[in-house]
Amino acid sequence: MSEYRQDATTGAWVIVAPERGRRPSDWLVDGNREPAGDTDRACPFCPGNERLIPPVLDETPADRSPGWYTRVIANKHPALRPQGDPAPMPATVQTRLAGFGYHEVIIESPRHDADLATFDEAELHAVVHTCHRRFVDLAKRPGVEAVFVFRNRGRRAGASLVHPHSQVIATAIATPKVTARAQWTRDRYAQTGCCPVCDELEREATDGRRTVEATRRFLVTVPFAAGSPFELRITPFRHAATFAEAGPEELAELGPVLRRAVSRLERATGEPAYNLMIESAGLRDRVPASDHWSVRIVPDLARPGGFELGSGLPINPSSPEDDAAALRATDIADGSEAAGRLS
Repeated sequence: MSEYRQDATTGAWVIVAPERGRRPSDWLVDGNREPAGDTDRACPFCPGNERLIPPVLDETPADRSPGWYTRVIANKHPALRPQGDPAPMPATVQTRLAGFGYHEVIIESPRHDADLATFDEAELHAVVHTCHRRFVDLAKRPGVEAVFVFRNRGRRAGASLVHPHSQVIATAIATPKVTARAQWTRDRYAQTGCCPVCDELEREATDGRRTVEATRRFLVTVPFAAGSPFELRITPFRHAATFAEAGPEELAELGPVLRRAVSRLERATGEPAYNLMIESAGLRDRVPASDHWSVRIVPDLARPGGFELGSGLPINPSSPEDDAAALRATDIADGSEAAGRLS
């Protein structure tokens, strides 16, 4: 039978209707990864094609050819530009702001055919720390209210290039979703005196049915109110409302946790396109004691229809409990040390 479920950490509602979907094994897709070699002469992100990209803003050096792990450049087709004025335009009935902000691309590897699920330890370390470094830098810029780090993998998820890359966008507004979550966590904290995310982590770790992996610093779950099949959430146990506040130990552990999560997802569902997002509080209006940053991975396995778009209420045609069980059962080869599930 279908259920309405509410996410205790955000207040968002979903409908979970597994009878509309299929068995977990039936979500297997015919791999979305496009064929690629180690280099592509036409790819702007490959070594040797620097003439095709803007100047490098940040680079993580490597002791192997071609001498770098990650590079950061300004997006050639930015959604926002730092030349804009973050102040409101003259007041009218229709509110407008100039498109002030920052839009950067993190080139995650010099290898055209590399992927998050196959990065080695040094590559993972470089990618995670580059994302964190850019978040911290942009969060300090005048006029910036929120920073978003995300990764679109596969054309169905919005990626325009095969070469592994992430993006960072810093906005002049705290977006409606960020604002709504801040209000929800603030209200819950005022009502209970407890962090709603900490409460949810304790419930999920105790219940165990939706837990995919537990490590010393992170809990990986299919959320109770997952809005789509095989959605994953990676949440740190420690209070830290923004990704800027992530500590060295968390950053060191995050890379291998991400790799295992993506590997499980790809093994269980056949390398789907997906969106990976670091979800973080806004920079000005937050209650540090009532929120945690997290990573959300949403595979492209079910598209929203008219009801979902019109109502804002997702219908998940798969059981979060069944999805988590399928992910736990997935055999992955990962040499990094991981703790077992909490019990």
